[in-house]
Amino acid sequence: MNADAVPSADWESAGTRAARHPEDGRAGRTKTALREAMVALVLEQGYDAVSVEAVVERAAVTRAAFAAHFGTKERLLNAVVDEFAETVAIAFEDADIEIEGGRLSVLLEQARRSHDVLAIIVRGEGDGEPLRRFARRIAEVLAEDFDDELLEAGTTPRADRHLAISMWAAGLTAAVGWFIDAGEGADPAKVAGEVNAIAEHGWAWAAGRGTVST
Repeated sequence: MNADAVPSADWESAGTRAARHPEDGRAGRTKTALREAMVALVLEQGYDAVSVEAVVERAAVTRAAFAAHFGTKERLLNAVVDEFAETVAIAFEDADIEIEGGRLSVLLEQARRSHDVLAIIVRGEGDGEPLRRFARRIAEVLAEDFDDELLEAGTTPRADRHLAISMWAAGLTAAVGWFIDAGEGADPAKVAGEVNAIAEHGWAWAAGRGTVST
């Protein structure tokens, strides 16, 4: 992906760096414990109610260790989201776009496996910053697909490129939120197929008013 294809130029995140340089040893275990403690506490109490003291107590680490690795609870939550978003983006990029439901079904499978982190993201914890970070990372992958389609078709966009990609990313993120709320009975491929059909044919079609041309 070239830099031009990235809607947000400021994205080089902790998640990207972590994926390139996996952590191990004592420092890695400490960071993992802090991330897991943060996720559990935000789900239990909501982000605003979580204190650094509660995080270090739950993680069974020292305040000095927390300060050395993250410094603030904002940075810790961002690290949780960035690491997860990078994992999802890699799976999203590697998925076969021709599978049933396309890449969205892969995203929904990730949602099922990582319900806790995605629940924090889609419900807007941390003043919505995790949601914005996640949507930007997904938009990076979508931007490459969008540009590839333009190149293959030899066309130019009818709408602003960044607007189209941002709306696409927001729609996928909203679909993930719906999928999480729907519970275990929701089938990823079926839901992805419906979302893709709405994107292709429009809201009038979804409401039963439109027709699909063949």
